[in-house]
Amino acid sequence: MPEHAVFVVGFGFAFLFLGYLLYGRFLGKRVFHLKGDAPTPAHTMYDGVDYCPAPTPVLFGHHFASIAGLGPILGPALAVIWGWFPAVVWVLVGAVFIGAVHDLGALVVSLRHRGRSVGEVAHYVLGPRARLLALLIIFFLMSLAMGAFCNTLADLFLNFNPDAIVPSVGLMILAVLFGLSVYRLKAPLALATIVALLIFAGLIYLGEKVPVLSYQWLCSAETQQAINQAKDATAPSGGPTFARPYGAKLAIDYFRATGREDIVHELGAIDKPESVLGKMNYAWIGALLCYAFLASVLPVWLLLQPRDYLNSFQLYFALITLFLGLIVATLGGSEFARIDAPLIRTQVPGAPPMIPLLFVTIACGAVSGFHSLVSSGTTVKQLDREKDAVLIGYGAMLVEGALALLVIAACTAGLSAVDWGKDGVYSSWTAMRGLAAQLNAVVRGSANILSHLGIPVAIGQTFIAVTVTAFALTTLDSATRLLRFNVEELFNAVGLRFLANRYVGSLLAVGGIGFFALVPAGKALWTLFGTTNQLLAGLALLIVSVYLYQNRRMVAFTLIPMIFMLIMTTAAMIFNLIKFFQEGQTSLWVTTVVVLIMAGWLVVEGILAFLRGPQKLDLPGSETGEQAETPVAVSQ
Repeated sequence: MPEHAVFVVGFGFAFLFLGYLLYGRFLGKRVFHLKGDAPTPAHTMYDGVDYCPAPTPVLFGHHFASIAGLGPILGPALAVIWGWFPAVVWVLVGAVFIGAVHDLGALVVSLRHRGRSVGEVAHYVLGPRARLLALLIIFFLMSLAMGAFCNTLADLFLNFNPDAIVPSVGLMILAVLFGLSVYRLKAPLALATIVALLIFAGLIYLGEKVPVLSYQWLCSAETQQAINQAKDATAPSGGPTFARPYGAKLAIDYFRATGREDIVHELGAIDKPESVLGKMNYAWIGALLCYAFLASVLPVWLLLQPRDYLNSFQLYFALITLFLGLIVATLGGSEFARIDAPLIRTQVPGAPPMIPLLFVTIACGAVSGFHSLVSSGTTVKQLDREKDAVLIGYGAMLVEGALALLVIAACTAGLSAVDWGKDGVYSSWTAMRGLAAQLNAVVRGSANILSHLGIPVAIGQTFIAVTVTAFALTTLDSATRLLRFNVEELFNAVGLRFLANRYVGSLLAVGGIGFFALVPAGKALWTLFGTTNQLLAGLALLIVSVYLYQNRRMVAFTLIPMIFMLIMTTAAMIFNLIKFFQEGQTSLWVTTVVVLIMAGWLVVEGILAFLRGPQKLDLPGSETGEQAETPVAVSQ
């Protein structure tokens, strides 16, 4: 009997909430010994650029938006191909007992070490060799991931969501105005938030009405005219319609169906540099890298923090409306209330084994190593009160888990039984590989659910698509700043402190991202992200575990998740290694071997640290002996 998605999601929400109330608070009090009155690095290290205390709601939104990129959307969309039950179980168990513990642990060890990243903290808990190894692994992972994100965003702007360009660019300007009004003009936070959100809603509406067809800019005059004339037209014989948001993929499908191969050839493809789409892809990546540089060097309160904060409301709205849509669909007996997908699906054509690949396919939403960099990178430097660490570090991860649950519902209940048939979108692993297939499943499924609230399917698709694009962009700018911190720490580690400044660090960060976004040799390595990201989660848990042990605190709550993540991720990497070797993908299997060796070295350093026995390693936040300038007060 098909399950009703609302009961599955409702149970999941309750499980996550109880996890926060019971397990999260227990960890904060009994394991990490958080204190409400302890000074935080945001105050003791205040510089007005990176270290700057933020109101708790603002920081929660910033942190949540930073960690909730494409991961909790695309990962579950692909993983449900093994059945909805394993995906749901991994999200719930992973988020409560591993992911949120990992995020909170990284935040706490950074709090105790003057806001340093987990890579830098490795120096204090594991030793100097571990410090350099950890920082190098982080640089590789971050550059690799953000290079893939740049390509994804360019793909979204060109092929799928031209309607997201206006709200995405507009939000950047709006964020600066919001930051100035709240932090400098001392406008009440609530009033500034309401005004900004109303403007942002207007930008989303304007984006849907005026999509920016950037691929037109490089087309011949004849092609531009043909595109304008073809808008909202349907190809003969029931062929594809060239309709809003007028993405290049729709244009190519339409003109191919109408016999205009000249236009199809001119537009080309993103991976062909000589074509229109190829040239515009490079242009968008360049623009995104410039934006990332600015977001990295500007004061955090001026652009990055307010943009993430305002953007988080878009996702809150999506979460609420999707859940309400499920409720209404259930009460109305709609077909989109039932989960027609298999409970467990062990035989998927072309798919790798569910275990261990499930645990690296769903990363964000369950556990993600990237989160440790956010917690110990930007978030810790803005934490106003230590007692809020559980809410932000643990709680935000659970909200991301809730997002992953709703994505699972959208890709199962939100799609028809036909989509899960032998000829449907989930018919094989090959059919669901790639951005287009996964986005299509999430957007269509979510729009079908939202339609029960009276939201037209077309509008629902636009809203979800804009939400996805916005969060991909949010992750890019936050990650560039994190990568800048990593570069500065690397220079300090090798004794080149004169180069450890935000401008040099940002340039090198953007350069690393650009390599993986633009250079074919770099782009070829993006498939390693899933496993290296989860490997980082295991290594971050290792650092937290050693820290707890050396400070004579209960270590089992991080040690057991660490062992699980390292075993599963190593197994997945070995599986991929064999596959890469058999397929002759030299760069992939060589890089995998190198990463495994470096990770193994870190694990050995961790074992040696355990053998050295407990020792007090906490560093006070005011270790410098200097109290920085008092930050500007924020109205709440």
